[in-house]
Amino acid sequence: MIKEQVRSVRFNFHPELCVGCGACVTACMDTHDTDLDCQEPLRRMFRREQIRQGQIRLTWYTAACLHCENAPCATVCKKGCFVRDAETNTMQLDNSDCVGCGQCEKVCSFLAIVFTKEKKAVKCDGCFELLQRGLLPACVKACPRFAVTIDDRPAVLEQSRRQLAKAFAVKSLKK
Repeated sequence: MIKEQVRSVRFNFHPELCVGCGACVTACMDTHDTDLDCQEPLRRMFRREQIRQGQIRLTWYTAACLHCENAPCATVCKKGCFVRDAETNTMQLDNSDCVGCGQCEKVCSFLAIVFTKEKKAVKCDGCFELLQRGLLPACVKACPRFAVTIDDRPAVLEQSRRQLAKAFAVKSLKK
């Protein structure tokens, strides 16, 4: 459980700890995806394959919305569907006015925005209701290796973003 006074959080990912077990993805799907009728899950696993000195090295990545400080999705949405929650500091999406233009999806570096069958944008809400009660998000709680964490320290946040951005820039990233 997170401390009562720490409700303003940022999601971090530590690839050196991830073994690709998928517990975070399953927890997210159990918590959200069945209600949303998404074409894809809100949290996904990716693997990066590298060959070094004749050895294959796998690195696993899990990604969902990181609730970016200067969220590009909020900037490009002409309908104003993205709003930062003042209490939790998470970027929330109210898709009732969403027209399915896909601009938010195009600017998201972390493949975090998906669409329902009705062409409405959806994304991770940070387990908003759990955070409001002072509880950990489902993906964080489920990770047995602490590869998915929440933190409010800017240095930890920036390091996590750099690692994920580097991984997503590599063309060999596979689902």
